[in-house]
Amino acid sequence: MVVISSSSKPNSTRMDETLKKRTIQEVFQTMDYGKSFENVNKALDWMMNKEKAIFAYIENIKETPNGTPVQIKSQVDEEVFCTVHVPEIDTIKKILLKCNGKVKWMDTKPTLRAKILKKLAEEIEKNGDVLCQIEIVTRGILGKDTKCIAVPLLAQYFHYYSAFAVSHRQDNINWKPEGIVAGVISNTNALSNVGLILAPALAAGYNIVLQTGTKLAPAVLSILDLAKKVGIPEEVIRLIPSDDGELLPYLSSENVMILSLFVDLHNEKYLGINNYNKKILNLASYKTPLIVFDNADLDSASASLVEAAWTCQGLLPWAVDIILVQENVFDTFLDKLKIKLRTTKVGPSHDKMVDVALLSAENVKKLCDLTEQAKSLGIDVFQAGEGGNAPTLLIGAKVHTNMILDKKRTPVTVLPFRTIDEAVNLANNTRQGLAASVWTENIGTANEVTKKLKVSNVWINTYGQTLADISLAPMRDSGMGYCGGKEGFDEYVQFKKISETCTSALLPSKLNSSVITAINNARKSQENWAKTSRLSKAKLLQDFAEYVDSNRKTLGLNLSELWLDHWINTIYMTVTASHECGYSQTQSGFNVSSFREPRGVIAIETKNVDTHNVKLIIGALFEGNSVVLLNESEPTQAFYKELCRRLPNSILTVVPYNLDNVATAAGHKGLSAYLGHGANPVFSVLPVNEARIFTNISGDQMDVYARVTYCKNVWSNIGKSSTCTL
Repeated sequence: MVVISSSSKPNSTRMDETLKKRTIQEVFQTMDYGKSFENVNKALDWMMNKEKAIFAYIENIKETPNGTPVQIKSQVDEEVFCTVHVPEIDTIKKILLKCNGKVKWMDTKPTLRAKILKKLAEEIEKNGDVLCQIEIVTRGILGKDTKCIAVPLLAQYFHYYSAFAVSHRQDNINWKPEGIVAGVISNTNALSNVGLILAPALAAGYNIVLQTGTKLAPAVLSILDLAKKVGIPEEVIRLIPSDDGELLPYLSSENVMILSLFVDLHNEKYLGINNYNKKILNLASYKTPLIVFDNADLDSASASLVEAAWTCQGLLPWAVDIILVQENVFDTFLDKLKIKLRTTKVGPSHDKMVDVALLSAENVKKLCDLTEQAKSLGIDVFQAGEGGNAPTLLIGAKVHTNMILDKKRTPVTVLPFRTIDEAVNLANNTRQGLAASVWTENIGTANEVTKKLKVSNVWINTYGQTLADISLAPMRDSGMGYCGGKEGFDEYVQFKKISETCTSALLPSKLNSSVITAINNARKSQENWAKTSRLSKAKLLQDFAEYVDSNRKTLGLNLSELWLDHWINTIYMTVTASHECGYSQTQSGFNVSSFREPRGVIAIETKNVDTHNVKLIIGALFEGNSVVLLNESEPTQAFYKELCRRLPNSILTVVPYNLDNVATAAGHKGLSAYLGHGANPVFSVLPVNEARIFTNISGDQMDVYARVTYCKNVWSNIGKSSTCTL
C-alpha cells in the first residue's frame, strides 16, 4: 500500500460553453456535433483527498516520502497531477521482509476471502468512472476504452477467481502458500492485466508485492483503496512504483516464491534470473497479426482495425500491428482502409468525440523518426493526416525485408500474401504466440488457418474477445505459463518447490549431433502422430501394457513389480481419463470453443528409476507429442527400447542424460518443452526468454496435462439473435 499527496490541485478541464450558433443546415453539412469533454473532477478529487505523495512505505503510511521523485503530468492540461517517489533497492528489500509478517492473507477464512474478492469486483464496477478518469489524466487513454474494455475485464477476474478461494481449499485442506508473490508490471500494460496477477494470487491466499510503472501506479493505487475498503488489510498488498523493472530485490528475497512478470524478457537486465529457484510467470505485449482473405467482408475487416490497433493506446496484449491481405484484394482492401483512417478522429484523451487518443510527445517523436526512416528505405508510408499522431501504415512487401520492423512502436504494417500457407507462415514468423484475427467467409479456410496458427487465441471475423474464465497459454516470446482461466489459478498452487540451487554451471560448447538428429526426426513425425486418433493411440499403449504384464519375469530382472504395475495402471488411467479440454460457450453473439493441442517435441528427464514421471511420459505421448527421453537409468533401457519399437518411428527417442545432451536439446529451436523434476544446470544459465521451455513439473495429473498441451480458443460469430440477455 502507498500514500499520495499533491501540493496543489491541477486546474480542472475548462469546457467551451460559448459554441458558435449554427443553423440546422450547417450542422448537417459538416456533421460536426461540437466538442464534448470528459469530466475528470473525480480523479482530481481522489488525488486531493490523499496526503503527501505516491511512495512505498516501510512501516506505516505516515512516513516521510522516500526515493527519487517523478512528476506525473496531466494529459489534459499539462499540470502536475501527482509526484511518484521511486524507492531505492534497500527500501524494497525492507518492504519484502515486512510483507509476510504479522498480517497473512491466508489466515483469513476461505469463505470470507471469496466474499471479499467478490465485493472488490463489485466496487471496481461501481467506481469505474474514477479509474477511467485516472487513466485519461495519467496515461492518455480514452475514457470509453477503459470503461468498455479494461474495467469490465478487471472486475471479471476478481469475480471469477473469488470462488477458487473456497473450492481449492476444500480439495486441498492442508495446502498453504509458501512465501509471497511478487508482480512486476510496466507502464505499457492495459489496466486489466493487473487483475491477472492480483486476482488468482489473492484467491490462493498469498500476500503480494506489486511493482508497477510510475504512470500506472495511480490507477493501481485506486484499486488498492477499493481493496482496503472491502476488507483486505493494506499490509496484504504492497505497491512499489518503479520504471526500471529491477528484479534483484525479489530474486534475492527468501520470502518471494513466485515472480509474475508483465515485461519484455528480451532485456539484458533479466539475464540470469533463472538461477534463483523462483517460479517465473510471464506475459509480454507483442503485437498480433490480422489476416484478411479474399472472401472476407472487407468493409468489416477494415473497420475493425481502429479498435484492433489503437484501442487503449495499443497497450492491450493482443493489439494488432501487422495486417496480411490476400494479394488479389490487396488494393481494394487498402483503399477501404485508407478511407476508414481518414475519417478516424484523433484528439486528446478527455475528448469524448475522438476515436484515437493523442500519443505522448515522446512517442510522437519515435513515430516520426521511424516513418522518416521507412521513407528513406523506399517503403510506402500512409498517414491519415498531418503530424506524428495520425494513424500510420507501412505498406507493401518491402516492409518485411527491412530491419525497421524490429523497432519499438512500429506502425501498423500491411503486407500481401498469395496462399493460405504463406499467410500462416508470415503470421507464425513473429515473436508473439498469443493471438491472431482471421477474416474469411469460408468455413474450410477458417478451420485450416486456425489449426495451423501457433497462437493461443484465434478470432474469426472479430477481434479482442476474451473472458476471465478463458485460459490463455502464450507461446514463444509472448510468455511463460498460463494466464486466466483455471490454469491461470493452478500456476499459483500447483508447482514443485526446488530446494537445491544451481550456481556456477556453464553451457558446454560440445553439441551432440545424435540429439539434434533425434529432435529433427521427432519434429517430422509429430505432425502425423498428432493427427492419429485417440483410439488408435490408446490401442498402441494398451498393447504395450499387455506386453509388460505378460513379460514381467523378463522385465522384472531389472525393474520391480511395483514399478511395472505403476506403468500398466497409468496407461489405462491415461487413455480413459476425461479432461475438461473441450468446451463451448456463448458471449455477446460469439461462440468460443476451447480445446487442447499438443506442444510438439518434448524433452523429459528420466534420472534414477524411482523418479521417472510415468504420468508425464505417457500423457505426453497420448496427447500427440513426440518425446525425447534423456535417461540415465540403466535398468530401464530395455523397457524403453521395447516401447520405442511399438510406436511410430521417432515418436519416442531415448538419449543418454548428460550436460552436453541437455545443452544440445536446450539450444534446439524445434524443442517445445523441457520437463524435469529438479533444478537444471542449463536452465540456470540461459537467458530467461530462452529458458521458458524448462518447467519443473509435479506428479499431479492435471499439472501434467497442462504442460504437455496448450489451450487454443477459437471465437466465431453466431449472430446476435442467437443470444439472450437476462
